[in-house]
Amino acid sequence: MSLPAAQGKSMLSLRSTSFSNGRRDTTRTSRVQMAVAQGGMDQIVGLKMPASVTKSWEVHKFGGASLADAGLYRTVGDLLVTESLGRGDGAVPTMAIVSAMSGTTDQLIGVVNAALKDPAEAKKLLDVAVDKQISTLKELAGPEIVAPIERNIRKDADDIMGVLQALKLLRTIPAVTLELITGFGEVWSAQTLNGYLKAKGVPCDWIDAREILIVESTLSGLGEKGSAATAGVNPLWEETSLRMQRWWLERAAANGLHGLDYSRAAPVITVTGFVASTADGAPTTLKR
Repeated sequence: MSLPAAQGKSMLSLRSTSFSNGRRDTTRTSRVQMAVAQGGMDQIVGLKMPASVTKSWEVHKFGGASLADAGLYRTVGDLLVTESLGRGDGAVPTMAIVSAMSGTTDQLIGVVNAALKDPAEAKKLLDVAVDKQISTLKELAGPEIVAPIERNIRKDADDIMGVLQALKLLRTIPAVTLELITGFGEVWSAQTLNGYLKAKGVPCDWIDAREILIVESTLSGLGEKGSAATAGVNPLWEETSLRMQRWWLERAAANGLHGLDYSRAAPVITVTGFVASTADGAPTTLKR
């Protein structure tokens, strides 16, 4: 996440924490500098950014083992609620980067593999993954919050089956197909956690990183989810920075995340881990 500055650069103070199996693994405080494209700065010149973007943000990463069931989503969500509402020293704006729900990525890989021989079996496996995510969501929020997220997930499932129809004819799995489909676990997970936060009354929103994080990705081989040994991923920071600026100025404003009283509550933004897009819009991943 980058912020505007007079010289086309910005400094954002981040406190970064990662979690596994619901436990806090590592914590570090760092100063992160990201370049903002001068062209991008020209486009937003004259726009006043809300005061909240100048504050230090907490950034947490939650792995799939920390999101294995509804109880663990609650544990994660309650930690983020505490961040939002304050811990005795004021509310803290927070970004939570999430993996897919435990087991979901492997389920989606199984769906893709099954589609090569038996589309009906692939559909059954996909239904299992979808039903697991939706049943978890329903334990975390009421119908008014669940309904739009469930529609999104079921539409994604329909889109996945549309893509998979061609695999039986192709008799192979294109790399971009595997990357597209395996990334849906993070998309569903982010919406699920955001749904819980919304149910708790926290000012919140979620980001599909495929719309923000732009990378150069080179695949030289195909493995499950892709491998750092067979692929390279280089973030395009300037384009990514500009997209983040636009998101904050447009969607965050529309959803009431500007002008918050930080003595009472700060925003929590849930972001999909693992997924990104290439400069030409193709879905990709950050690899293992």
